[in-house]
Amino acid sequence: MIAIWLLLIAGVGVLVVHRYRNRRRLPPGIRPLPGPRSLPFIGRVHDIPAVGSWLKFYEWSKVYGPIYQTVMFGTVHVWISSEAIAHDLLSKRAIVYSDRPMIPNLPDNRTSGDYLALLGSTETWKRQRKLCNHLMHTSSLADLHAYPTLERDRFLYLLYQDPDNYIEWIEQFTSRAVSRLCWGTARPSQILRHTTLGLLETISPSGALPNVASFLRHLPAALSPWKRKERARHALEDRLFHANIGFVEESMARERADPSFIHTFLRSKGSADDRERARWGDAAEAMHVVGLMAIAGALTIGSPIQSYLLAMCHYPDQQRALQDEIDGVLGGRCPQWEDREKLPLLRAVVKEVIRWRPPVPTGIPHAVEKDDIYNGYLIPAGATIHALEWGITRDEAVYPDAETFNPRRWLDPAFPTFREPLTQFPNLHGFSQFGFGRRTCQGIPVVEQDLFLTMGGMAWAFDIRKRRDPRSGAELPVHWNDYTPLLIAKPTPFLFDALPRSADKVARMRDMSEDARARARECGGGADVAMDIAQFRPDLGDCIYADDVADGEADGVGSVGDTRVSMAGCDAAGSEPDLSFSDASTARSSDEPGSDLESDKLRLMMELPLDPRLGCKPAMPHVPGSWNWT
Repeated sequence: MIAIWLLLIAGVGVLVVHRYRNRRRLPPGIRPLPGPRSLPFIGRVHDIPAVGSWLKFYEWSKVYGPIYQTVMFGTVHVWISSEAIAHDLLSKRAIVYSDRPMIPNLPDNRTSGDYLALLGSTETWKRQRKLCNHLMHTSSLADLHAYPTLERDRFLYLLYQDPDNYIEWIEQFTSRAVSRLCWGTARPSQILRHTTLGLLETISPSGALPNVASFLRHLPAALSPWKRKERARHALEDRLFHANIGFVEESMARERADPSFIHTFLRSKGSADDRERARWGDAAEAMHVVGLMAIAGALTIGSPIQSYLLAMCHYPDQQRALQDEIDGVLGGRCPQWEDREKLPLLRAVVKEVIRWRPPVPTGIPHAVEKDDIYNGYLIPAGATIHALEWGITRDEAVYPDAETFNPRRWLDPAFPTFREPLTQFPNLHGFSQFGFGRRTCQGIPVVEQDLFLTMGGMAWAFDIRKRRDPRSGAELPVHWNDYTPLLIAKPTPFLFDALPRSADKVARMRDMSEDARARARECGGGADVAMDIAQFRPDLGDCIYADDVADGEADGVGSVGDTRVSMAGCDAAGSEPDLSFSDASTARSSDEPGSDLESDKLRLMMELPLDPRLGCKPAMPHVPGSWNWT
């Protein structure tokens, strides 16, 4: 008890020092940034809602202007809601704005070398960034582009079989695609999802108390469950990364390795001279760089895919326009990455989804390394700088009628966002959503391809629409902007129908899925060198095999009978569900008003308990790895 009181007193002392520094005398003509008046000790923490905090920060921007500051528990936070100001500071003055703030619940994020995207502006960060650039450039030259297509084809058929489990299928797509890109195999994907969600909780302001009240990080581990949780998560992550690189090294020794980022590194290290080796670091460092590339992809790509489904429920006319482009250009064929120059509206939809519902609405924070003056305002050293993406994408001067989902704003010369030629624009390069200056996201090519393929594939295959009440036939409401509260926000679950557009498309999806499964079996030279993930069963149980169950390939991976993967209308052996098409004259019996099956689905979704971490209902309570973090 005495130790707790001493820590609280020390915390108050730190805050008093911060307050004194913030009140220091300013040079003549220099003013502090505007912002809401701070209360002693807590600042404005009491004003920040637990869910949708970015809406409050945007509201303040309308009162205090496009750059203002708040103080929370002694830390100065600067909020920027103008892309021009963000470029002025984060890009043009990158020499002092490229640092990252310390995350209280992950205090070594700036120094350890384990967290590339969260590293401080250090020599380690510069070296790792060069390695990441090298691997990304090589991926554009190697045959890695086949992986997202393979996983997209698998995803479409799973979504057709059981659209109610859309969150699970989207998360499987993202984690499996990045696992293949990083390690040449999808086997680690469920474990990757587990540790990735844990890291997101660790770094999110709403995920752990020290990220809001930083003095709590000084509490001993016995009084800090968040510390114990993060240590266990990091240990699991470290074991996973070692197992993955070991698998690739073994596959290379047998000349059976598929292309991957870590394979590229190991091959390059073997052929590089000493100078090149020094530039890229050792295998242990590369292991973490590639691992964080996988985590970044698994965390972020799923959000806009879910937001696409939300947008299509609210804007059916935009869906029809997209389908008309795909049908007219491709003649019934599913979009491929090679078709991108011919499908400007699809590229516009991808970009508009990200603008309409930013995956990171508060932006990934920067830290300023020394005092800086901007337009007569002081930005104090150590302040946390947020490019508020929710505000930037609602600047009416750049995005007229910003609340409306309108892909035409990227294609019509009447809008300020229009650029030519349309064979090249719109694209995601230079988009504010991916950061500024030296901290710009390096994975844009991967994100762009994944979103182009999945959104294009869903528009080609399905009519996404609001579900109808099974009794009255009225459309069920779909929320407009209910998103999870973590740093990377995703739509809370909602009900919709994904109706195949024709029987021919169902047959094609089935063929594409079977072809994807056949190609997946060939990866790594076949089952004789398949990655063994049994060592993770004591930590995660049989959920590590959930993807195999969904594929109907549970044999040989252990007892998976308790994984309870729900595939409504289709068992694990792959029997066909009943058909329902958007152009059919009659709907299947399960969609008819009063249908017991449809009523049961609806009741299950509505009666699920709230997830205490996300403030929402999980869409798929029985699918291992969906939301469970123990």
